[in-house]
Amino acid sequence: MRAVGLDPARYQSFVMLGQGGSRLWDYIVAEGGYSRDPFDETSERLVGEFVTQYVDDATWEMVYPGPAFLPLMRLAEHVGWGGGSPLGLTINGEYGLWLAHRAVFLVDAEVPIARSEPFAHPCDSCVDKPCVSACPAGAVDAETGFDMDSCGPYRIEPGSRCAYQCLARNACPIGTQHRYGPAQMAHHYASGLESIRAYYDSDVS
Repeated sequence: MRAVGLDPARYQSFVMLGQGGSRLWDYIVAEGGYSRDPFDETSERLVGEFVTQYVDDATWEMVYPGPAFLPLMRLAEHVGWGGGSPLGLTINGEYGLWLAHRAVFLVDAEVPIARSEPFAHPCDSCVDKPCVSACPAGAVDAETGFDMDSCGPYRIEPGSRCAYQCLARNACPIGTQHRYGPAQMAHHYASGLESIRAYYDSDVS
């Protein structure tokens, strides 16, 4: 973080916030705040409102979203949110794969944190591994993990079934009641598809 001008030693608390299920999307839609990056913009605004209301408007800095590289999955595991999955996403015992890291900020105040219970990894007891068999690109492997170079090219093929969804993610039996709705799914996967096309187009050229 110091490489991008952030000094954690100046602050009392390092806070990480996440989203489970579709409630944040529902809030964004209800607020009429849809934009190209509604999650990032809304997360930063809500952090500012939280600091103002609950910690006496203390000095704070946003770390994520931002220029600093953070090992978000490792941080999520450290605080007990979940662990890694064969899809390369954090998996949570309640929300399954429908969990997202939304904000990390530094604040010069004590912030009471409710630490999660010890995490029992649902993949350890999953015998059938439906996420593996559901992936038409063969990009998901329970032993070796996720292969982006199998997933990416398949997603940008004409008529790909994974252009605007992830069949492997949908197949996970954990937290299915928290699965994103069609509009939220389309938003996330359309944005990712643009990045994948740009990456592989530039790689080919």
